[in-house]
Amino acid sequence: MTLPVCNIFDAQAYDSALWPVDSQYKDITTYFDESRNYGNTSAHNAIDIPADYGANIYSAYDGVCISADWKDAYGYLIIIWHEDLGVYTFYSHCSSVSAYSGQAVKQGDIIGYVGSTGFSDGNHLHFGICDTLLGGFPSEMYYNPLTYFSYNAEHTFEECNCSTNYSGLYTTHGVDTYLNIRNDHNTNSAILGEIPPDADIRVTKADGEWAHVEYNGITGFCSMEFLEKKGEITSGMSISNANVPRGTLETGAVFSISGTIKSDLPIKKVWGGVYENDGATPILIAEDSINSLTYDLSGEFDRHIRFNDLTDGSYVYKIEAEDESGQKFTLISSIFYVGEDKDIVTGDINSDGVVNIADMVLLQQYLLGKTSLSATQYTYADINRDSVVDVFDMVEIRKIYN
Repeated sequence: MTLPVCNIFDAQAYDSALWPVDSQYKDITTYFDESRNYGNTSAHNAIDIPADYGANIYSAYDGVCISADWKDAYGYLIIIWHEDLGVYTFYSHCSSVSAYSGQAVKQGDIIGYVGSTGFSDGNHLHFGICDTLLGGFPSEMYYNPLTYFSYNAEHTFEECNCSTNYSGLYTTHGVDTYLNIRNDHNTNSAILGEIPPDADIRVTKADGEWAHVEYNGITGFCSMEFLEKKGEITSGMSISNANVPRGTLETGAVFSISGTIKSDLPIKKVWGGVYENDGATPILIAEDSINSLTYDLSGEFDRHIRFNDLTDGSYVYKIEAEDESGQKFTLISSIFYVGEDKDIVTGDINSDGVVNIADMVLLQQYLLGKTSLSATQYTYADINRDSVVDVFDMVEIRKIYN
């Protein structure tokens, strides 16, 4: 149930703050639960404010940014330290951040944008207050944002009228040294970074004068006077720093999934995990619906897939994703083994019960690129169990056949 927050303006509070999102977003879907401070770890430690994807997030009070990065279930999390109050405010599930660690922020500065990253079921801001950090994460005590602060009902934010009609791939134009990335739609706002001449820049929306840009991991604003459109943004997705199970794992062994997915269009869904050796029958599967250009598999996704529950056998580890255009990508597809798989006749690629010349020919054709192998055939062809079918497996199959 969605409830109005008109009562927040009458809160008995210690200090006056700004509402952390644009003024039209005044509903709360989940309230703060004080039992979080008394051992109930499932209790809600903040308030949830639903808002449109990409809506501005504002610093509620003057302070210093402690961190603005990925924090597992929180997704992209911004933490601001308010020295005169002795507390931190935190803003999570952001689609992207514009603040950076060490930055001094003023009340009302744009520090990020609403999203649904991390463990989240829709676009919203998870806004909280705490007095302790533990391992870089918010920790007890937590305070109710609706009673810790009072909120100025008279305050109005400058609404962003930017349109996605301007979205696309751009480059700098008429820039000899660098183009500043700023914290807002004006030259008086803080500088977040610099774009060199002839660089490629992603623009998500603009108003003809100022553009929302993403460059080299920095999200902010640039003057459109110095931008020139190169083309539309098309589907494209990749994964980096992936930890993939290969070879043979010991029975009961723990394995941690990791990898950062990056997409040219917002990622809508990520799914996958462990399948039977046919590559299609699910065994241990996770799925996450998001709306972000990046996704870290080492968070909630990893926690849902327990490799130590697998029995002896051969498996396929597969990660897939879909962007907002509907384009689907298979980012990882790799066989691996747990313990000993006694059901496989090693080298029997065509599954006729024996290893013979037909299997050697099929493997040779695959290595020459003249045929493909099914997921199950690939498993049988990986004779040395190193998760890769290559010429070394041909050497092994000759030994078996001879």
